[in-house]
Order: sequence, then C-alpha cells, then structure tokens
Amino acid sequence: MSEPEWTELANNITISATPKDCIWQCAYPYIEGPGLLKIEATGTWKYLNTAPQPCSPNGDLESSLDGQNNIHGKSPLGALIGRIGGSIADRDTTSVFAVGSFCVRKLDKEAGPLFLTINDAWDGFDDNDGKLTVNVSFAAQVVKATTVTDVTTTSK
Repeated sequence: MSEPEWTELANNITISATPKDCIWQCAYPYIEGPGLLKIEATGTWKYLNTAPQPCSPNGDLESSLDGQNNIHGKSPLGALIGRIGGSIADRDTTSVFAVGSFCVRKLDKEAGPLFLTINDAWDGFDDNDGKLTVNVSFAAQVVKATTVTDVTTTSK
C-alpha cells in the first residue's frame, strides 16, 4: 500500500495550554470526510504550572493524578486531544479523540471545524502553561473500483 497524497491544510498553528475564554481551540475551520486527517504536534506544555517538568503532546505518562475527570478519560493528563464539529464551548465528549504528537484518523462522515486542546479537568485550565505547534494535513480517500464477476452455480 502506498503513502497517501497529503495536502497541508494548516501549518504552525499554536495551541495554548491556557485557552482564552474557551476550552477548545480551532485548528482548522472546516474539514469533511471521507478521507484521512493527519495531525502532527511539537513542543511542550504543563497541565499544572507547578509540575516539575513540562510534558510533550503525548501527555504525562507518569502522572499520579486521577485522569478520569479529564475531558478524555482514556488519554494521559496533558495529552493533545481533538474533535471534529460542534463549537468552541461544547462539552460533549462523544467525539473526542487522542492526538498526541502524531495522529492519522480516518474520517467517514465527520464534518465541521477541527478543535484541539490539552487534556485536563474541565475547570483545570487556569494553572496550565506553555503551547504546542501543530500541522494539519488531509488526504482524500481513494475509492477503489471493484469488478463484479458473474458467478453461475449449478445444482444437481
């Protein structure tokens, strides 16, 4: 299988650990499947400004804090997370997915803005620090043509 043909949608987008007046930050205004979405992130940030060291977009894999109260309970505290659709203020977590430092996500019927943020408690953004740099690319899904073969069966 060959590498998809990626089209760069957004380059060097800054995602802050302390978003202003919102939870989600718009990384791209509108994306629509079918296709493949690729997100790459670099940099460091802190989900707690008193943390001994910052974490990467993959989050703090050694955190002793309970992550079940975070926006995305299945991702590490401090990880970059995303969703497609909704609004900047939306608290619906059904479509949230882990991004980390590298993510390729297959989109079927999803459509809307691409939102990103740090995985933290809903009320935990005030004590964060730092920012990430994000690149977003898209590859249109190629539908392979199939040939239908007429199969004749005989019964005895």
